[in-house]
Amino acid sequence: MKKYRLIIIFALIYCMNGYAQRRQLSDIQLSKADNIQSDSINLSLNTDFEKKAGLTPIDKTAIATEVRFYKLNELSGTRSLKIVAVKDSEWTAVEYAEQNKPIKIKKYKLKAEQSQLRSLMRLLLKHNLAYLPNQAELEPKMKKYADTVRGRAEQKIIVSDGESYTVEFKIGDTFRIFRFHNPKTYSDFYDNVQELKDYVAIVSLFENQLKRE
Repeated sequence: MKKYRLIIIFALIYCMNGYAQRRQLSDIQLSKADNIQSDSINLSLNTDFEKKAGLTPIDKTAIATEVRFYKLNELSGTRSLKIVAVKDSEWTAVEYAEQNKPIKIKKYKLKAEQSQLRSLMRLLLKHNLAYLPNQAELEPKMKKYADTVRGRAEQKIIVSDGESYTVEFKIGDTFRIFRFHNPKTYSDFYDNVQELKDYVAIVSLFENQLKRE
């Protein structure tokens, strides 16, 4: 009898945790609900930027649902950050942009209606924002071969400049951070890797749907 009681208790706890996590997103449901693997520690490379902008680390934020999209220009070394968040059913979107001369970070409010931000979040989840790995983890998949006079040979592409991106998000008690770079170039070359296509879609959503006021 005790065994059955324990099973029932564990099942109830699991269901309650799942409900709590879904509730954080209001009317938005995850595509693979309740199966987000949280990072165990915060390995963000943007802690200096957070301090300058007065932001709490993503794993410590009090906001129930928050997505941070960092863009780093490799040539200038400057970063920008767009944040989409929902608190008490109110959606907000802001941008922090870093400048070199003079060195400072400026904050901008982004133009977006509540319905637009909800739609944006749905699209981000549709493109697997909650489950994507670091680009480095995709290297075993990023293979391309061609037939030559000497036989079959692997083709490679290496991009050393351009832009790199970091996505940091928190949903309920779960947080994750993943990084990628020059996704369009790599996706065009390794066109059979779905994760690269998802990176491209996420960049496009943040850059095209969130504009400054």
